[in-house]
Amino acid sequence: MMPGSLRSPDLARKAKERLRNVAVLFTSGYTQNAIVHGGRLDPGVELLAKPYTREALARKIRHVLANQDQRRVAQGSQHSAKEKTFEDATVLLVEDDDLIRLTTMDMLSDIGCKVKEASTAQEALKILDEQPVDVLLTDVGLPGVSGLQLARDVHARRPGLRLVLATGDSGGQSEAARLGAILLVKPYTPQSLRQGFEHALKKRR
Repeated sequence: MMPGSLRSPDLARKAKERLRNVAVLFTSGYTQNAIVHGGRLDPGVELLAKPYTREALARKIRHVLANQDQRRVAQGSQHSAKEKTFEDATVLLVEDDDLIRLTTMDMLSDIGCKVKEASTAQEALKILDEQPVDVLLTDVGLPGVSGLQLARDVHARRPGLRLVLATGDSGGQSEAARLGAILLVKPYTPQSLRQGFEHALKKRR
């Protein structure tokens, strides 16, 4: 809640009109507000629920900045050279940012992967229960149930599934190692994505 007549979404819109590449993070103590509709955030919106700790704030800011960088990579990516490397791999991509998800799907298709998509951990678990998947690629900073918790749940239920964690925080290496996961640091390029999958699928052999 902002004092005065200017609402937070309007302030964010005005800021983005002046600074096109500025990242925006909302904080709120309410589960339903001007940026949450039908239980989901508006596209391109990041939210940190109150009350939050200093560590949670720092982690969320790193996530927002990494996603902003990833969008720039996505907007500038060219898919002229397609190298079919993983034609037998089915990947479940879990990413709540529409642009990043769509562009990463293109990157995965370019290297030969068959791609299934989800925007939340709940959607991902439903797909995993119903369809065969070789690799789970999940953003760590998912809304609601985090990608890290999703990876823990999947590791417990399907220990043979390869895990790739996409994050803006390279400090998550120890948790990734504990889960046997590959850490893919944002912003990732088609080349670094391919290298991450090479490492992930080598673990399966």
